[in-house]
Amino acid sequence: MSNEFGHSSHLKKVSPHHTGWLTEGILDPEYKEYMLLAWLQQVKAELKGNKLYPALADVIRRHKTLSSIKKGIEQGKENGPVIGMDFTRLQLMRSRLQPLSSIEEYLRDLIERSLPHLNATMQEGKSLYDLIDAKVDFTPIGVQPLHLAEGYLIVTHGEKSKRHLMVYRYAKSRVQRSGDAFLELSLKCLESRSLSLVETANAVKWSLIRRHRDLPQPATFHAHMDWTIPIEATLLPIARRRLLQEIAQC
Repeated sequence: MSNEFGHSSHLKKVSPHHTGWLTEGILDPEYKEYMLLAWLQQVKAELKGNKLYPALADVIRRHKTLSSIKKGIEQGKENGPVIGMDFTRLQLMRSRLQPLSSIEEYLRDLIERSLPHLNATMQEGKSLYDLIDAKVDFTPIGVQPLHLAEGYLIVTHGEKSKRHLMVYRYAKSRVQRSGDAFLELSLKCLESRSLSLVETANAVKWSLIRRHRDLPQPATFHAHMDWTIPIEATLLPIARRRLLQEIAQC
C-alpha cells in the first residue's frame, strides 16, 4: 500500500521522508517531540475523517525506525557507545575508545519521548482499520477461472439508494528486490460512477466481459461497504489487501 491517498500532500509538507525529522534542524529531543506531536495532530485529524492512508503507514514506519534504533543501541553495548549515526542507512557508529556521546544521549531521550506517542496513534489507526475491515464484504463474483493473476476488482460503497461504483483491472506479478521475491499488485481504474438500484455486481462483470474481449473469463471480486467512506484513502487499500490474500497462492 504504497500509493499516496487522500490529503497526503498536506501531510507530506509536515512529514518529509520518515527519517527527516530525526536529522533536520536542531538535534534537541524536546524540540523533536514538539514536532512529532504537531504532526500526529494532523494524523489524528485524518483518522477522524476515516482516512487511513498514507497517515497510518507513515506512523508505522516512524515507529519501526525508532524501535530499530533502540534495539541497535541495546544490542551493541559491548562495542562501545554510539559516537555517530548514518541516518541514510540508519546505521549506528560506535567506538570502544569514546565515552557516552551526545548523539547517543539524544537518541535515547528522543526514543523515550516519542515511542509512546507513536504507539498510541498507531493503535488508534489499527483499531479504525480493524473496524472498517470487519464491515467490508469481500466476495468472488461468479465462477472463478483457474488462473487468478489478472482480473477485475469491483468496489462499491454507500447506502443502496446512493451507491458509488469503482471498477479496477488488476494484475499480479512477482518482483525481485535484494534477492527476495515480493508479490506486486497493480490496479488500473476503468470506471467511476453511481450505481443504479437494480444493477448487481454480476451485471457489472458481464458488462466488463463484453467490453474487454481480451479477458473472456476474468477473475472478478467485489468489495462492498454500506458506509460512505473515502475510497482511495481507506476502502481501496483494504480491498486491495483482501484481494492479495485471495490470489497470493495462485
